[in-house]
Amino acid sequence: MESPDILSCNSLPASDSDSGNPKKPSEDIKVLQEHVIASFQKPNIPNVNVPERIILCLDICCEDNSLFRLGDGTTFTPINMIKRVLDFFLHSKHAINKRTEFALLIMKDNEACWLQNFTNNLKDIINVIDYIQREDCTSDNFDFTSIFQILKQNVDIPEYKQGECIMPPPYVVRTIVLYGRSNCIPLIPLEDPYFMFLKKQPYFYIDILLAHEDDCALYKCEEIYDALQDLDNGYSYVYEVSRNATKIHDCIAKLLAHPLQRPLQKNTDYTFGTRS
Repeated sequence: MESPDILSCNSLPASDSDSGNPKKPSEDIKVLQEHVIASFQKPNIPNVNVPERIILCLDICCEDNSLFRLGDGTTFTPINMIKRVLDFFLHSKHAINKRTEFALLIMKDNEACWLQNFTNNLKDIINVIDYIQREDCTSDNFDFTSIFQILKQNVDIPEYKQGECIMPPPYVVRTIVLYGRSNCIPLIPLEDPYFMFLKKQPYFYIDILLAHEDDCALYKCEEIYDALQDLDNGYSYVYEVSRNATKIHDCIAKLLAHPLQRPLQKNTDYTFGTRS
């Protein structure tokens, strides 16, 4: 998956104006063929803006070593910056579809905790987020098994029926993992039966936003990023960003896209204008 910051080896295809060299027709055809093949590989599901049930999986153990700085000089600790972008995300999703529901799950030092059931009342979910306080991280690893156990207990996923694939589901479920640690490597239970079940569900998605310290040479940022990739079943959006206020707002804005209506991340193009 592409990432807008320093860890990713690949970037989105450059536009003609960026590269300075116009694409040859054969290259355009090759790219189009790849997009078509990728579309055929996706389940045949309707591209409808059905309501979303979004679980915000918020890491509260992010380090405070480096601060986010706005253009006017205002600084934010990592946890307060995450609260800021979540406020933007919640209000924007609610404006797009007022039937969107949100739940809150937090990652503590070495366990997960379900704090807020699904609600479309923004005041309820924002109040809970506002009162969250950062905690210290004392562990070298965080086991995601506890997260999947909580999801199993609290989340119902619409069943996908091959014969009824043209009928939109009543809703889709999306978990957005907001991971903020730079020295604690996540452990993804690949053989966990429920996790294996989730990865096969066309109406369940996991997106990831990793916000890490600036100097990755002193931390385990790359190992953490690689470990989080195991959450991706091929349809996730995965982003990582250092202490850059502009980029973290850009990333959260890209996560506004509805999972039934967005392309694969590798096929996204956020440039403006037409290609010649």
